[in-house]
Amino acid sequence: MKNKWLYASLLSAAMFSTATVQANALPHSPSPAPKNENHQIPQGLYVTPQQAYDMVTEDKSVIFVDVRTPEEWMFVGYTPLTNIMLPSVMFDYSQMDTHQNMPRYMPVPHPNWISDFEEKLADLDGDNESKIIVMCRSASERAAPMANVLHQYGYKNVYLLLGGFEGGVVREGDKKGFRLVNGWKNANLPWTYDIQEDKVYFKTYGVKY
Repeated sequence: MKNKWLYASLLSAAMFSTATVQANALPHSPSPAPKNENHQIPQGLYVTPQQAYDMVTEDKSVIFVDVRTPEEWMFVGYTPLTNIMLPSVMFDYSQMDTHQNMPRYMPVPHPNWISDFEEKLADLDGDNESKIIVMCRSASERAAPMANVLHQYGYKNVYLLLGGFEGGVVREGDKKGFRLVNGWKNANLPWTYDIQEDKVYFKTYGVKY
């Protein structure tokens, strides 16, 4: 039986630690590494949304993982091409974010993420040799840390989806602040608001985040 406390501790460190694993893109990486070293992952593998789309449509063994929240899937959208929809963090709606002092609710790591992930991976006949693409909103705060966690558990073929689902924000002009730079949605790749019961994550009664 794997230690749940260990997972919670590891996830907390991966989510909120300022220390990050720095890695440039490997020679066989489909895309270059992000310039921001905090957004780089130890596996050294990076894909654009179009490259990710090509991977998952041409090779059915590729595992596409969305680590965003259920609220994002419902109100922002998601792609039905994902195999695993498993939030790496949920939010505590009883308080504001006092850890990073940001204007948002307090993010709390999913305490059983790795064990839940490996159970879903096994259901898909995957293993630690499988090619795995990890996606969050913009690829920095959640997808990159989860790629680091997967690396610590022996998953070496993990790709970071550059730009994430929503993409980056416009820095100037009348669209300043809007997420219109790169990302899955901005590439006009398949996505929907319609929740699929057999695909999305359901919180287990009694689990606290």
